[in-house]
Amino acid sequence: MLGELKLLTMASAMARHAAARHEVLAENIANADTAGYRAKDIEPFAQSFERMASTAGRETSGAISTAEWRFSEVYTPGAESPNGNTVSLEDQMMRTIEAQQDHQAATAIYKKTLDILRLSLGKNL
Repeated sequence: MLGELKLLTMASAMARHAAARHEVLAENIANADTAGYRAKDIEPFAQSFERMASTAGRETSGAISTAEWRFSEVYTPGAESPNGNTVSLEDQMMRTIEAQQDHQAATAIYKKTLDILRLSLGKNL
């Protein structure tokens, strides 16, 4: 039953998106001094969700499985250093904070949804 709740599915996908984004941003920061490295990011969650919803709507009854989520990497525009690197540490830190806030929001939604379910079942845990 809980796996069928769309709100929990969306919150889970949002948390996975934030984790995937954080991984890509950490790779950018690790390659800040690599010559020719181009900074990457993950497409916004709203775009991922719309793409997956439209794909699921065509192929199935509209259900979106969390196992099917794929997040597309995109190159981020930025000033190029003399060695061809486009990583700006300040920009990457701001993006990392956004990813952290998205993850915190997703886990808060997930927790509150479970709290409401427990309350409706009469289990004040």
